[in-house]
Amino acid sequence: MNRHRLAAAFIFAILGLITACGGGVDQATSIATPRTQIKPVVQVKPQPQALLLRLTSPEVNLVTDLDHVTVSGVTSPDATLSVNGRLALPDPGGLFSVDVGFSHISNPLVIEVVASSITGETESEVRPVIFSDEAGESGLFGTLSSVTPSDITLQTESGTVSLSVDSSTLIAIHGWKSPSFSGLTPGTQVGVITRGTQAKSVFAVVSRPVRTRHFTGVVTASQAASPTVNGSITLLDSTERQITAITTNETETPSIGVLVTAVLKQDISSGDLTVTAIDPALDGTERIFEALAMNQEIDSHQSTENIVGLRWRLLEHGVRHVSMLVDSQPYEGWRDAVASAQQTYTRLFSDHHIGTPSADVTGLVTSIATSLGASGTKLITIQPASGQPVMVKLSENTPVILFGERIKSGQLDLASEITARYSIEGNDANRVTVMAGNTLSRESSTQLAAVAGRGEAQGVLMGIGDSELAISIMVDRTTGQQISLRSDGAGIFRNGAPVELESSMEGSHVFARFDPATHRLLEMESLSLSSDEDLVSGVVHSLIPKFAAGNLTIRTIDGQMRTFTHHANTAIRRDGLRVSIHDVRPGDLVRPNTKIKTFGGTAEIVSLNLKTPEPGRVTGIIRGITPSLGGLVKLTISNIWLDLICLTVSSDTQISQQGQVLGVRDLKVGQEVAIATYDAVTLETSTLLLDPPIETGRASR
Repeated sequence: MNRHRLAAAFIFAILGLITACGGGVDQATSIATPRTQIKPVVQVKPQPQALLLRLTSPEVNLVTDLDHVTVSGVTSPDATLSVNGRLALPDPGGLFSVDVGFSHISNPLVIEVVASSITGETESEVRPVIFSDEAGESGLFGTLSSVTPSDITLQTESGTVSLSVDSSTLIAIHGWKSPSFSGLTPGTQVGVITRGTQAKSVFAVVSRPVRTRHFTGVVTASQAASPTVNGSITLLDSTERQITAITTNETETPSIGVLVTAVLKQDISSGDLTVTAIDPALDGTERIFEALAMNQEIDSHQSTENIVGLRWRLLEHGVRHVSMLVDSQPYEGWRDAVASAQQTYTRLFSDHHIGTPSADVTGLVTSIATSLGASGTKLITIQPASGQPVMVKLSENTPVILFGERIKSGQLDLASEITARYSIEGNDANRVTVMAGNTLSRESSTQLAAVAGRGEAQGVLMGIGDSELAISIMVDRTTGQQISLRSDGAGIFRNGAPVELESSMEGSHVFARFDPATHRLLEMESLSLSSDEDLVSGVVHSLIPKFAAGNLTIRTIDGQMRTFTHHANTAIRRDGLRVSIHDVRPGDLVRPNTKIKTFGGTAEIVSLNLKTPEPGRVTGIIRGITPSLGGLVKLTISNIWLDLICLTVSSDTQISQQGQVLGVRDLKVGQEVAIATYDAVTLETSTLLLDPPIETGRASR
């Protein structure tokens, strides 16, 4: 007994010492009461609803003597991210980092960082790096101000630099087989490797990725590679663009019917298009889930905001994923792929209280059945531009939106073009949006938005030349890049009103429209914005030529659909001339000096500045051929910038090769297109001139 008392006294003494030293005893554990979990306070990066890409390294226009450079930054957790074609997936916080080594063959090195999501969003950054590893060599970046056969002058961050050049100076211009100084014009941003005052090499800096890109699509065919023979993979996206590319023994071979994002790399000299990595869509889904789980364990205002943005991305990721799988039917394996995606999203949506997996379908209403058992429920058949028809159930409570206002479902009729979001389980419509009568096709809208910025420059008006009527505009404050334009005969405006070009405009922010071939200024406006005004650019996707709420929709350059209201006071110009709303057409390009005003949740167009899209011309390589409705054929062509242009070829298209008339059946993947001309709005091909065939036996050539 005494021993027990002594042991108890000893234990209590020890516990008292622990308490006195700050150890403490959680008395709640003695009565089995659960502890309150305190979430750690951890700094997390913002994760907005839109796709994010921000680089922290390398710096812009880096010159280094190291043998490698670290590429790091933050992106959305679900993003497929690549660095020069190398897959670098982010962690749950969106962080990524990869080292890129120096090679004498690729100096200067152009780092292309591409981030994309299956919802169609794409962001990219290009960072040129000069490695000055040899004694006496250095490097610099700047904007050319003058070019002669014997010297060049650059405007750099540290001032004006003049360098001598001769026949030994190497010139590099993307897309040029034999570049010369004649291809370098004032205003071009360049990187130069120097030895003293001599320029050893000069390369024109590109502002966008030209060797790598991503393509999201359903796998419709594949041939596995072996250690000695390359394979191939064929992908089809929701706009009927189809590509066939080379795969190697190191490339994962996904199953037919699944949705993936392929990282593509183009060899300019050979024309080969190679898949360097595959990112399955369901892997991106799991990355969002992991990011949500991480943010839920963190107690901060930022993590709470992140959860909202990530849940939205999870929802849209799921809708896009399932929609593309349904659109791809009846390809092999699509049922299994849909079932797998539905199972995954059902689990994840349930965990985060998002609802049930849904899909979107856009097309024409081809039938309306009203004889269903449920009162007021209709069965609507929607025929998309490609793929199989989809039947959805529409109840009296289903929101139907027309021109931004809710209408009764009974107002739908045959031949209405609609977008319906419906649940996969039961095909019940969640919402229906009726498209405006004047609506651009998604393919045309996407491709026109991508070229809306060509021939456009905005920045600070630096100077006005008297002798040659030339102007200089600083288009990038970070690099000091400038562009020089001939201004004779151009229309000049200040806040919409015509004015004369005069020195008082120097130092103001201007928007210039010019001819990229001749650098001739066509139109320039000096614009000031009030606190409630903003700017928008892209392409007119749809419009209603009358005054109504939400009567104009613009697809922006970054792929967003934004709806605005135009009214009697909206000032409209096309190609510098005043026009009315009745002259506006889907496909008109919206210039970046278009002014909008937002108040009370409503966005209005203050001034709408348009330019007419030029007839399309493309040179490149056929990457995919897809049969379409009505006996038409969809042709996917890539150019040297790795754009993918999807054109419609019909029996009226004039196809020839070396003077020989060909037909649609003579077209093959890998053929080189000398020139194809097409309507920029309808994407219908008028002429298709093919180069002589090249025998290689490779998938992309």
